[in-house]
Amino acid sequence: MSSYVPTPSVRIGDREREAAAERLTKHAAAGRLSYEELEQRLEQAQSAVFASDLVALEADLPTRRRSPAPPPPFPALAALVAAILVSVLVGHPIAPLFILAVVLWVRARRRGPRSTWPRPAPA
Repeated sequence: MSSYVPTPSVRIGDREREAAAERLTKHAAAGRLSYEELEQRLEQAQSAVFASDLVALEADLPTRRRSPAPPPPFPALAALVAAILVSVLVGHPIAPLFILAVVLWVRARRRGPRSTWPRPAPA
């Protein structure tokens, strides 16, 4: 399901018609459309000329909402910056960074694989 939203008065091509047909087929597979409704809407999608024609075919169907992007790992980044500053002030640049790396690794191991960043997009 694409995030492309065309202007209603713009002419469409085969790619947009095929994408709309694919979305309609997925809605039918989910039980939102009967076979007869699917056939009718697919015929209308194949004969659509403007984007508004396709929008009208899917107006009564739910749209997929995209989940927001995960936030950047701010606490880890802030800890890394703090460790670098401390290491420069202390004069031993290796030890604080090594300790921070071990602490972050242990925390990641405790949380398990669900704490990976960036998280894969839902299918």
